[in-house]
Amino acid sequence: MCNAVVHQVTKETITKYTKLANDPVTAPTWCTAMCKELDRLSQDWKGTKGTNTIVFLTHEEIRAIPKDKTITYPRVVVDHRSQKLDPNRVRITAGGNLIIYPDELITRAADLIIAKVKCNSVISTPGARYACLDIDDMYLAMNPMDRPEYMKIPVKMIPKEFMDEYNLWPKVYNGYIYTRIDGGIYGLPQAGILSNKLLRNRLKPHGYYEVKYTPGLWRHVSRPTQFTLVVDEFGVKYNGRENLDHLIQALTETYTIKLDYDRSLYCGITLDWNYPERYVDISVSGYVPQKLIEYNHPAPTKS
Repeated sequence: MCNAVVHQVTKETITKYTKLANDPVTAPTWCTAMCKELDRLSQDWKGTKGTNTIVFLTHEEIRAIPKDKTITYPRVVVDHRSQKLDPNRVRITAGGNLIIYPDELITRAADLIIAKVKCNSVISTPGARYACLDIDDMYLAMNPMDRPEYMKIPVKMIPKEFMDEYNLWPKVYNGYIYTRIDGGIYGLPQAGILSNKLLRNRLKPHGYYEVKYTPGLWRHVSRPTQFTLVVDEFGVKYNGRENLDHLIQALTETYTIKLDYDRSLYCGITLDWNYPERYVDISVSGYVPQKLIEYNHPAPTKS
């Protein structure tokens, strides 16, 4: 669940990173979050399971950018995700409106109705259980591009600490740091379809396929395992731990995953399972209090 950032003193709802970075009260938290995001995107993943998402270019490399490539801009998204260990999030997305990609862009994903039907199927099937899997950086390091894109980031947007740590000052070019995008990044129109196609190719040898007429619903050719897929989040129905382990093994060959057996947080929705009595409660923790603050609505009182 993504929430708007609420200033801890003024209670103002803030959606722009620049405002958070220039406020003495919020700057330490959100400049640190920006450094984490830039570090995550620019990590050297070679020798592991992925590739660099962005590479900071030298002046010579900037001048060598093909003339037919459009250099896009970054859009910075900030949100507070209370369910995460590190709740204050900065995400850099690429300006996808400037990117021209000639191939297919539509990505099939499960909707909320399909996810709820799958939950009902779990509690209706004797012996069935549910688990949540989340692939780390599926859109980023785990999703190499079929061709690079380019983006320039204003120097004033990058915290000084990060500029110093990565020795980026010599790479400043007309007030910008230029980057080559080698891995999928949020905002690129092709990021979703490329990561989805890659996942299909990697799971097919293990017997997993997407149901033809139900977007986002996957099955195994012989095992009693099904899952719904929304971006990089798997809601898995399985009978027998060995069948869940088979899916986990198939994924961990090429991805790093997070696994949730019990609390089952799926797409921001908490699933509280009671298998003996065969029901599941769904909730969105903290949603109402957060909205009361966001809309400056007085808390309800008993009459």
